[in-house]
Amino acid sequence: MTLQTPPLQGNRRFVWFTPAGRLPTEYEMFTIGQQSSPSQWLHVDWPLRFDDGRPPYTELSTEVRSSDWEGFRDPAQLWYRPYVSGTNHEEQTLERLVGEALSGGVAGGIRTAWVQQVLEKYYAAWPFVEYGLFMALCHPIRQALGDSVMFTLTFQASDKMRHLQDIVHLSFDLKDALPSFDDSGARGAWMTDPALVPTREVLEKIITTDDWMEIVTVINLIFEPLVGDLMTTEFLARSAPRNGDPVTPIILAGTRRNTARHRTAAKELTLALLNDPEHGTANRQVFTQWLDAWTPPVDAAAEALSIVFDLPGIDAPDANEALKAVRQEAAEMRAELAI
Repeated sequence: MTLQTPPLQGNRRFVWFTPAGRLPTEYEMFTIGQQSSPSQWLHVDWPLRFDDGRPPYTELSTEVRSSDWEGFRDPAQLWYRPYVSGTNHEEQTLERLVGEALSGGVAGGIRTAWVQQVLEKYYAAWPFVEYGLFMALCHPIRQALGDSVMFTLTFQASDKMRHLQDIVHLSFDLKDALPSFDDSGARGAWMTDPALVPTREVLEKIITTDDWMEIVTVINLIFEPLVGDLMTTEFLARSAPRNGDPVTPIILAGTRRNTARHRTAAKELTLALLNDPEHGTANRQVFTQWLDAWTPPVDAAAEALSIVFDLPGIDAPDANEALKAVRQEAAEMRAELAI
């Protein structure tokens, strides 16, 4: 008598997490489960702690709570390899387009006032803003209580560093195309110019904030919609063509696209926390407190920055209309989140 072995049953694809859909996506396979803790996947206590006994990750790192931090999914489904591939393609394209835009003496057609007051000064100072945002995001990356959250914030911080370097690279290209180009006054403007000082002070306050989720909220739901969009969209992107500048909008296209992606992710994370079955009500109170506390100083920074719309010799949209546009956008986003 021959005994027959029954066929193996079940799914042969080993999955250690609950996918968002019927089957795990490639993004989930390379993202979820990278951050272990005693409450999930690590079946011992923390093997290492800080000198004062604190664990490396703790719910006390933020005022908001989640029943399932690992349940967050980046709407863009980004993981490391496609992120690197995409950014590499974007930077190579950017280098080619900028080179072509500045060839043949085109840079000579840029208004002198735009070069001296914007490209040499305010836009040349904007890397300090991007670096400040990068520094601020480093804390949430370290403290984030879910690997999917951590990776999303890591890509955002990386994008901020890329944006910084793109502006600096543009300064080098402009120096080659315009021998008189001089951005040596950018740092002084960052430290003392009335249009930039409130922005710098807000960033310094964000960087020194302890609550990592508060930092994520302020950057994506308040600072970027008000100060960031006012500068990159309402002023630079709309004014550059009016002043003969064909290059700055090329760089801003990627910046604005990345910022929109990060904002979408932040909104998705915020909605998950607001709708948390156990902590949603308390989380809503915390988010309301954050937005109520941070919106006035960030709005004041945006209003101070609006001085750039009225620089002499610059053809720019109306400053009041630009402020109205970004304030409306921020208000609509808050209304959408109902906080």
